[in-house]
Amino acid sequence: MDVRNAVLSWQYAECLKTGIIQVSKMLISLPDYPKEERTGGRRMLIGIIEEVRADAERASAETGNADFSKVAHSLSEMISLTESSQFGLATERAGEGISAATTAAQNAWEVLHSHGIL
Repeated sequence: MDVRNAVLSWQYAECLKTGIIQVSKMLISLPDYPKEERTGGRRMLIGIIEEVRADAERASAETGNADFSKVAHSLSEMISLTESSQFGLATERAGEGISAATTAAQNAWEVLHSHGIL
């Protein structure tokens, strides 16, 4: 991985981790919504997850890093589970996405550190 790709990977990974953590917090709170608000909340949350997934797909395309494809895949699974109101399982998939993004960040950090950038 060259320095440019490492910088991009680092930035994408950190942004994706933040996005996934935010989504997982929303997933945890959704079952506590009044029943009549859950449908709208679920639709809104799916839209947010789709945006984070688009970022993961963009990261994969721009960097060629397979870890970002894993992030996108876990986000796709989160969407499916959220659609079927399986919020606990969707939160577990969030953990898988964070793990893949963390791997990408660690690999990028090693390159940046070896060049004295971090």
